[in-house]
Amino acid sequence: MKTPFLLLTICSVFLILVFIKEAKAFFDENEIVQITEIAQQQNIEINKWSMYIKEPIKEYNTKNDIKKIIMEIKKSETGYKWVTHQFKEDHFKIIGERISSNEDINEKIIIIYFPLKDKYNLSITYDIKGSNWDEKKWSEISNLYKSKIEDFTAFYTVEGTTSINEPIEVEAANLLKSFSGETIQTLEEENFVSLSAYTRRWDTKLPLGNNQFMNLNIAYRNSNPSNGSIKVTIGSPIITSEY
Repeated sequence: MKTPFLLLTICSVFLILVFIKEAKAFFDENEIVQITEIAQQQNIEINKWSMYIKEPIKEYNTKNDIKKIIMEIKKSETGYKWVTHQFKEDHFKIIGERISSNEDINEKIIIIYFPLKDKYNLSITYDIKGSNWDEKKWSEISNLYKSKIEDFTAFYTVEGTTSINEPIEVEAANLLKSFSGETIQTLEEENFVSLSAYTRRWDTKLPLGNNQFMNLNIAYRNSNPSNGSIKVTIGSPIITSEY
């Protein structure tokens, strides 16, 4: 009688270990986790981070079909406060907002629908923002959005500040080396530099034409040269915030 119970126990432990290993791999390999680790290694103090997930636009035959989908979203996504804006005839934007109890994580679901020819188009976007950086809180958030991260393209942005010893273009290039990245395009202005780059660390990539791709965006801005504080913004596959 003990043998079946022992086998069941061993199988249960094995499944738990596999689940833990997969969850850890998902967390460790995620772009934003790697970005924050490298940023902290380069003495960049993280002030903000964000994740932006956009589902492909879907077509529906009638407005009632759209409304059914929206009702299902509101029912399944709990804790949100919803506001509807009509910005044109039959063009609607519905925003759901959920703020964590300590107000350092803000989650939004942005739903837009509008007529196009004889169909209705529906766009759904998830916009998650946080202040500072806390791996435990990120682990909780990433678990909530795990299926969406795997099914759709997620855009990550990390903002921070640092002090530098070299010109900003040199500092940006050194940071890119930490990602084992290759520069694809460069934009340089006075007190500002932006690098579009590609790294083999991640599978996600955006086509730029001429068989070129990018999945890493780095920007340095010296907005106040007198105090020596530099704003650093890092995004994958691109930066989605103003920088």
